[in-house]
Amino acid sequence: MRAQILGLAILGVLGCERAEPVLGSECSLNSDCATPLVCTLQRCRRQCLDSRDCGAGLLCLRRPEGNACQLEQEASCGLTSDCGGELVCSFGTCTTECIEDRDCVAGATCESDGARNSCVEPTAEACVYDSDCPAPYVCARDQQCHIECNEDRDCRAPRQCVLNVCQRVDGG
Repeated sequence: MRAQILGLAILGVLGCERAEPVLGSECSLNSDCATPLVCTLQRCRRQCLDSRDCGAGLLCLRRPEGNACQLEQEASCGLTSDCGGELVCSFGTCTTECIEDRDCVAGATCESDGARNSCVEPTAEACVYDSDCPAPYVCARDQQCHIECNEDRDCRAPRQCVLNVCQRVDGG
């Protein structure tokens, strides 16, 4: 009898415990996430000051409730609908919208992709050729990947800035 009571007590305790959600799990409160993760943009994420605190190739996203890391599934997108919550797809990655540089984490700048302004971090990728850089970046004189242009005046005439790439415009 005593063993049965003990068994029921153990089952009762185990039944009350919930599995701790892991990185990327849906959440509504920080307590819904395993420590040290926080609930930001309805997902359990790592906190960050800048992208060095996140996994390789992942961005640190500035949020009013505190900066949080981009999830791996948000690192690449084609449409904003590929991104969750309040994130937008810009330059092929899910990121935050902005008006000024100060809306972004330290080191990132507010850039236009032609459709919207979003936070973009400079890449630390070394390059020799433009093809060494992910689109829409090009290899600059400092042999680092950079956005080619923000406005038409960044391009040599008769080229114009189209989606951060200088393109020749025919007067046809």
